[in-house]
Amino acid sequence: MAAAIVNEHLPTPLTATSEQPPLFDGTTRLYIAYTCPFAQRVWIFRNYKGLHDKIKLVPIDLQNRPAWYKEKVYHENKVIHLNASLMHTSLSC
Repeated sequence: MAAAIVNEHLPTPLTATSEQPPLFDGTTRLYIAYTCPFAQRVWIFRNYKGLHDKIKLVPIDLQNRPAWYKEKVYHENKVIHLNASLMHTSLSC
């Protein structure tokens, strides 16, 4: 069974000067790095399941990541996570 083709706008990765998206506004967010193979797998699965309208991509620039990501979202700053659910099953990107 093939999934429908998803045409989505890819947001610009957030950098050190980017504002933090609201954490608890009812939007489910997937924080990723476009170049991370583990994030790409989750992203592909999100699209395959048709969740691209329900889970918003929030790309992070790993070379210039926002300070708020480490401080407020995930202080260990080691693995990908989906809102408050941490994904500890992969290596750090």
